[in-house]
Amino acid sequence: MGIAPKIPTQRHWDVLNSYLQPLKDYPMELDEFLRHWDVSREELAFICDCSLTTVNHWFSQGVDQRIPSEKHKQRLALAHHIWTAIQTEPEYLQKLRDVYHQKRRRNPAK
Repeated sequence: MGIAPKIPTQRHWDVLNSYLQPLKDYPMELDEFLRHWDVSREELAFICDCSLTTVNHWFSQGVDQRIPSEKHKQRLALAHHIWTAIQTEPEYLQKLRDVYHQKRRRNPAK
């Protein structure tokens, strides 16, 4: 017998909105992101869900230069938000997350 799905409460929606807020209101410019985080171009491509070629165009000069789209800036903001949040989260939350992931790996059917 399966578990019945839960109806999200207002608290659930509030927390989700707090994580999505950087996506709506605070798209992050590439240079600002790079002032905070030392990442490779390959890692930028992963974060922004784009090709390495696209990222390389952001660093080009002249006619080949492109700028990150709003979607890319939103993903940079989200990565920054999450990475900043985990720096201040209590250690016990990280341990709980680790236990949860270990348990899920042992029971792949769940």
